[in-house]
Amino acid sequence: MKIIWYGHACFWVETKGVRILIDPYPDVDDDMIGDVDYILVTHEHSDHYGKIPLLARLRGATVIGPKPVYLMAISDGVTDVLEIEDRQEIDLGNGVRVKAIYMEHPSSQYPVGYLITGEKRIFHTGDTYSSPHFKHLRGQVDILMIPISGRSTANEREAANIIEDIKPKIVIPMHYGVYSQATPEKLQEELRKRRIWVIVKIMRMGEELVL
Repeated sequence: MKIIWYGHACFWVETKGVRILIDPYPDVDDDMIGDVDYILVTHEHSDHYGKIPLLARLRGATVIGPKPVYLMAISDGVTDVLEIEDRQEIDLGNGVRVKAIYMEHPSSQYPVGYLITGEKRIFHTGDTYSSPHFKHLRGQVDILMIPISGRSTANEREAANIIEDIKPKIVIPMHYGVYSQATPEKLQEELRKRRIWVIVKIMRMGEELVL
């Protein structure tokens, strides 16, 4: 299993031979991104949807997103697109599944996070604030991709709340470094202060993590 972070909330994941791209923002270097079978979009905001029309065409990938994303993609000429709803699960093949879970992001019409089940269980929250419903995911997540910027989404303190609720094995901070000055070190400090013991993997842009 491989994970590559391309900055902001954009990740490439390969699990069981299925290649998934998540939230390609407008400034992501598409030349760095390899083959893609599916593109998951958490919500309609440009910093998560931005490169969808181009990458869907160049990679021949199927786009998956909630209704606002589905309608935008259709309007932008994307023909291979699937709508997904809260708690709906889609089979991606090879025993890999993706489940949408509604998130707390009031400025979006329909924000979701994605629980990807393959060799590991990965949860990409998209943009979200802390919420009691995260406790329902406790024990279901191996790798948590969590925003820390505090710009219309969780800051380091709220991210620590979410981590404490879910109790993942590994945390990968995101949503910083491109449009935000937040730092993952502040998240680590917050976790230490609360005695929340979890592996925090701080990734460099373009870095590949093999698990």
